[in-house]
Amino acid sequence: MSIIAALPRSALHLRLLAANDPGLTHVLYRDDHVAPEIEALFPGRGIALGREIRPGRDPLQWPARFAANRRYYAHVRTMLAPLGIDRLIIFLEGEPLERMLAGWFSGPIELWEDGLSHYVDLTSPLWYAARGAVQVAAGFHPAGALTRRADRRRMIVRDRFETGDLVLPAPAIAAPRDRLLFIGSPLVEDGIVPRSALSAGLQALCAASPLPVAYLPHPREDEVAARDMVGAILGAEIALLPHGIAPHVEAHGYRGFVSAASTALLDLGAFGRSLFVPRLFGLDRMHKALADWRCNPVAVASGRDEAARVLARWSDTPAR
Repeated sequence: MSIIAALPRSALHLRLLAANDPGLTHVLYRDDHVAPEIEALFPGRGIALGREIRPGRDPLQWPARFAANRRYYAHVRTMLAPLGIDRLIIFLEGEPLERMLAGWFSGPIELWEDGLSHYVDLTSPLWYAARGAVQVAAGFHPAGALTRRADRRRMIVRDRFETGDLVLPAPAIAAPRDRLLFIGSPLVEDGIVPRSALSAGLQALCAASPLPVAYLPHPREDEVAARDMVGAILGAEIALLPHGIAPHVEAHGYRGFVSAASTALLDLGAFGRSLFVPRLFGLDRMHKALADWRCNPVAVASGRDEAARVLARWSDTPAR
């Protein structure tokens, strides 16, 4: 019997593993907050790996943290070696831990979809290189740190929209009501846009929409800042609880779903009433990446005028 291990990092990864049942022996994880969900889905199979230490602001701490991070990777290898893993499933090809494992593990590696970033590069290579340089300086695994992609030629790539060999059941979306859902992303937190650009884009969306807009914050967004921003925009409000995308759309109905660039629009499966609008936020690179992706099932608005036409069409559709 093959010993199969996976390293999921998000709820989407866990849902993909549960839906596609690769016969997991071990579920590796870094953060304690995912442990309860892993135990619920894969009882007794979770293995905590811990994680690297971020560099911090005090330069006096950097040498000790650098050394601790280098020891961390050796510790992970020591933990995993006795398990006799035959096949490894990863989701994030460009992260230090996954890059270390891909270089160390000699067996077959499957790269499973991580959402939109699996298919397209949404940010500049310079953004990834700068991030990688900071990580290397902090003692994170250095090989391949300045590039976004791994060498996929030595991996078995699996996903929903290009290879078509993964599935993910869509949530049971509630009957539509006269409002739109805007699904947030950590664009400000990741340094991709300033708060002012996010606010201006949301204002443009609300001005283009004949329906009120509910803003669903991403788990990594600063929710207090998001609430303050949304509260100052006419026609916008913070979405009601629950805030997880699947339970939220099962509890609350919308005419359509809009985002700058969120994987949630792929996960909902409501492609006929979903729309990417990165250009409203000045994200021309993201617009080009999404518009050029040949397998993209979600429409991409060329600008405010096209977004307004799509939203008007949705508002004319009678609610059930």
